[in-house]
Amino acid sequence: MKKRKKKYIQRIIGVAVIVFVTMNGLLIFFDQDSKVDRNSYVKEWTEAFTFDLYERLHTNGVFASTESNVVYFDDDIGAFQQFLVEEGATVNEGDPLYTYEVTNYEKEVADLEAQAERYESEITAIQSYLTEIERFRIPSPILNFDDEDEEQNDPPSYVETEFSQQEQIAEKEMELAQKEAMLEMVETQLTTLEEEGQLITVESPYSGVVTEVSQDLSSPLITMKTTTLHIEGEFSEAERKEVEPDMEVEYTVDDIDQTFTGALDSIRDFPDQASVNQASHYPFTVATSGEEDKILPGYHADLDVITDKAENATAAFDDVLLTEDNLFAWVMTDTGEMEYRAIETGLEIDGIVEVQNGLTVGEWLADYPRDEFRDGTVFITPIQQDDLLLEKLLDSNKVVIKNHLLLGLLGR
Repeated sequence: MKKRKKKYIQRIIGVAVIVFVTMNGLLIFFDQDSKVDRNSYVKEWTEAFTFDLYERLHTNGVFASTESNVVYFDDDIGAFQQFLVEEGATVNEGDPLYTYEVTNYEKEVADLEAQAERYESEITAIQSYLTEIERFRIPSPILNFDDEDEEQNDPPSYVETEFSQQEQIAEKEMELAQKEAMLEMVETQLTTLEEEGQLITVESPYSGVVTEVSQDLSSPLITMKTTTLHIEGEFSEAERKEVEPDMEVEYTVDDIDQTFTGALDSIRDFPDQASVNQASHYPFTVATSGEEDKILPGYHADLDVITDKAENATAAFDDVLLTEDNLFAWVMTDTGEMEYRAIETGLEIDGIVEVQNGLTVGEWLADYPRDEFRDGTVFITPIQQDDLLLEKLLDSNKVVIKNHLLLGLLGR
């Protein structure tokens, strides 16, 4: 009898529980006017933060001289006498390289004078061109502030023109210095020929390191390379599509605990060899910072080309950003409510996403459990037990504890 009564009671309780749950579900389902309070429960959350994002392309390169120059000897003008430099020697403009004996004095003088006149004419032409470029004033861009939505094309064009002007000036100044050095060399040869007769000393028109001396007098007679270095390498077909000149490059060298910064100086548009059965490789050079010490030609470098970047960007971890038709996030607002908010993103590097629109630094994002999140509802979070440890309470100021106890007693 007792067992039947117990089973009967259990059945009643079970039916009551089912009815209770069903009724609550129906109340929530048919609650059109939001008379039943709903909350969002957030157990795990994270904060939007500021971060520097860099998209990198890794490759390798080798240090090499930025320029190679050669010096020739024409045996029709005389008989070679001797070298005045050796391989490995460092020479400057005007340093003696070799001597030769003139076979036709009058002809040699006439040739040198003709060369001097030609160089003087070229120098005058370059100087006139430089003066014209420097005097040219680029028209200032006209900005139209009446239509804010109208795209302004003048400023970029102005900047590009100004950059092109400075680039031309630098190129012509370099060419001018080279012509002046050649003129000085010819004038020195003329002076030597007039003072010493048949024997001519040829001076270097370049500065650099002698890398090769042709003892059999074959051309070129002397090869020199500049002491300034750059980095050379090759891009694959896929890499070539991602890079552009002037992109920032970070590079390191073995056994040197330092990262240097340079820029992509040039990228070839044509591979050295094009073959159906062979992958194409596109040579490039990197202009170095010039801060490297004890680096010699031939040293290898690890390169990271910065193909894209977002500095001081508003960022969030990718696991709190959700995808349906568009990216969105559950934002915990200052008013204590959950907000379903669409966002726009940019770079994504190693689980960190640049948020271009929709979030500000310091906003809190709900992460888990997502099936408990509801738009426009008040959110609740679990108590952080670490903040309620007895040891922390006992470590509090005794005067503060005493005041709180008295306030509690008076409140009763």
